[in-house]
Amino acid sequence: MRRLLLLNALIFAVLAAAAALAYYSFSATSEGTAREREITLMEELAEEKVTSLEQVIDYADSKLMRGVNLDELSADQLDRLPKAHGAAVLAIYVLDEHFKPVPNGFSARPHVREARLDPGYRTWFLDKVVPVMGMAKKKADERGHLYFTLEGTPTMFSYMRRLSGDRTFYVVVEDDLNYIIFTLFNQFFHNSDASKRLYEVRDDKHAHRFGYEFGDASNDFLVEQKFRITMDDWTLRVAQRDETGREELRRKQVINSVLIGGAVTVILAGLAVLGFAIRRERRLSELKSEFISNVSHELKTPLSIISMFGEMLANGRTKSAEQAHEYAEIIWRESVRLGRLIDNVLDFAKIERGAVYEFEDADVGEVVERAVELSGRRVAAAEMTLEADIAPELPMVRLDANAFTLAVLNLIDNAIKYAADGKRIELALRRDGDQRVVLSVRDWGQGIDPEEHERIFERFYRARAIRLKPIRGSGIGLALVQHIARAHGGDATVTSAPGAGSTFSIWLPVA
Repeated sequence: MRRLLLLNALIFAVLAAAAALAYYSFSATSEGTAREREITLMEELAEEKVTSLEQVIDYADSKLMRGVNLDELSADQLDRLPKAHGAAVLAIYVLDEHFKPVPNGFSARPHVREARLDPGYRTWFLDKVVPVMGMAKKKADERGHLYFTLEGTPTMFSYMRRLSGDRTFYVVVEDDLNYIIFTLFNQFFHNSDASKRLYEVRDDKHAHRFGYEFGDASNDFLVEQKFRITMDDWTLRVAQRDETGREELRRKQVINSVLIGGAVTVILAGLAVLGFAIRRERRLSELKSEFISNVSHELKTPLSIISMFGEMLANGRTKSAEQAHEYAEIIWRESVRLGRLIDNVLDFAKIERGAVYEFEDADVGEVVERAVELSGRRVAAAEMTLEADIAPELPMVRLDANAFTLAVLNLIDNAIKYAADGKRIELALRRDGDQRVVLSVRDWGQGIDPEEHERIFERFYRARAIRLKPIRGSGIGLALVQHIARAHGGDATVTSAPGAGSTFSIWLPVA
């Protein structure tokens, strides 16, 4: 999740830098007089101001309307939504597919609640306002709006068609234009003494609504920008307080040059990082595909064996009781192998979601002895020997016994699978000073290249030498081991060299 947020932030930075580069490149290369350049800047400023303001209103309204829980409507929920999403709201209405009010689907500010509950207002709203909104024509989860003047008072409704199961609902919000004018306008169109520009907002009747009143006097440095998705035909007017001098223009050119250089730097750096991230994600995707293929093969093999010998037993195709016992033992052994693989996959999935361990003070020696006992049949079936040297009187360790057993079983299974040629496994559990205990599992296999010592603990990664052999594996066993060790406050390490076998170790802090 963190990588996704970082990648999105990086993409946004590149796009923002690209937009800034395009804007300032155009500004730097544009021809014409200082007046034309200033007018262009003012037009862009006006558009940016209007767009930013309308985006704030659109985003807050949309978030509020999408946030309505249609399955559990309540007045309390609707009362909380405006404050939670920062929307400027007078009232909220939830209507069904027939445009009729839904039970518990109404909320309003205290100072207008009584007026909005008035039957006459309700009738006017449902019979006069709702039919002209055209809500049924809107796509689901897309905000629409209706602006009009009622008895000299500007009024705006935002609405959205919502789907819940097989039902259609309509969420209608009556926007608080007073809040928009006196709060949001003041944030976006504030006229300060230090500003070079003055702002005025006029409504659809050309009446002054906010800011510095220019009147109808001519001004060479005046631009207008209409509102598009909120108060229809309202206009933002921007005027220059006084003309820009040559020194100011030169300063702008320097700033433009710096911003262009910064934007180019951001774009180049962003593209480089994006390229690296894409290559990394592609590699991870390939590893996941290989993981799925390997797990599928490992699941299929024991299932096939269990099915074959189970069928032979079911059909009575055995020559003696000893042979039937042998078949049953094979079925049991393969079912244990299958169960262990499934446990690995499930535990790995828990780790991906954020595993929760149950820690308690435990005798680590007993836990390891149980894991060795559970591995006995698998070691014997592989015609290998497992020598366990567990030191006596070990200190208590705070651990999750089941998780640590899984880690030990994975290390032993790893040695059985990849170091079968060595025919021998040594397990040792000892105390290392006063602060920790160390479990080590040594094999006499082909060993691991030192360059891969860190990578073999990565999820889905398998050593190059193993990938060249017809040995299947999921690539998550060692990742599980390291995650479990670190969750216990310790770590997992490996000591190995090509042709000299491998020693995997887990150290845990003493309780």
